Amino acid sequence: MVEAGDRSGSLNVAARAALLGRPVGAVPGPVTSAASSGTHRLLREGFASLVTDSTHVTALLDPPADGGERVFERDSGIARSAPQQGHAL
Repeated sequence: MVEAGDRSGSLNVAARAALLGRPVGAVPGPVTSAASSGTHRLLREGFASLVTDSTHVTALLDPPADGGERVFERDSGIARSAPQQGHAL
């Protein structure tokens, strides 16, 4: 997700993806921008992984075949966000 306001419909999509165990990545904008508050919230609450370049997107979409989370975190530089159960944004 790239920039989402605090009441953005994109937050519903991100919450649904997290509940389904799908990876959610967020590209935040400036902390002073109201249009970025929702994206920062996803990161702060652990619904999304920080994405700063294309390797992070690739790592989220194509995790290692053996499921090794530690290798994933080390190689991509990011940690996969944990699926959230019964928690609404």
